[in-house]
Amino acid sequence: MELLLIIGGIWLFSIIVEKVKERRPSNRGNQTTYTPNTAPKPKQNTETFRPSSRGRGNSNISFKTTSAITSAGTVLAETDLEGLHDAFTGAPLDKGLGLHQCQSCKVYYHTESLQILREANNSQCVSCQSTNIIAVIGASKSTGGRDYTPNVVTLQSYKQHEGSVVTFEGRVHKVNESRRGNDFAVMFEDKSWVKGFKLVFFRDGVRKVGGSSYINSLAGRKVKVRGLVIKHPKFGYEIIVSEKSMILSVE
Repeated sequence: MELLLIIGGIWLFSIIVEKVKERRPSNRGNQTTYTPNTAPKPKQNTETFRPSSRGRGNSNISFKTTSAITSAGTVLAETDLEGLHDAFTGAPLDKGLGLHQCQSCKVYYHTESLQILREANNSQCVSCQSTNIIAVIGASKSTGGRDYTPNVVTLQSYKQHEGSVVTFEGRVHKVNESRRGNDFAVMFEDKSWVKGFKLVFFRDGVRKVGGSSYINSLAGRKVKVRGLVIKHPKFGYEIIVSEKSMILSVE
């Protein structure tokens, strides 16, 4: 009897288990097996940025080097130099002597005149005192050009024109010669070399104006000159000429 009860209990348990299985939802057939994604990844943009060259051929932007600049100078073309003169000497411009132009006031200098400005006038233009003077290669109308007309000064006004080329007329009281015999001071005032206003000839200038004999012949005469007024730290106010053409008249 007990055996029958045990067998019946097992049978009843199996029936209950089967019923439970039937009620539980089955995922068989719907399961998805995981596989790694082997699809190619999107290509990352690793290209270096470069400005677009599109339209460069039609660009209206232009670039130019400032003078101040440059030791090479500025390239010019087709300038008519007729009627223009070296601002220092007053000589007609000659391309063969080398041309330089002040970029502030547009006056011109020959190479030798510019060298004198560098040595005696701190490289300053005699017209506007700018130091922005550059070499001219060729010639051009593009920058234009201007002639320089010196101011006429007297013994009462010459100090107001230091660093400028002027025209001066005065009577020579005496001619002083330096101890080494290479430099001369034509004195417009009856004062010492240091204190009086004078016309000074240095070594090269002595040769160009005709030598010591010509300079000594100016004593007692009325002389009109074109030259650069400077104040020498030791010898005071003087006027410098470099060419005989700068001695405008002698009476």
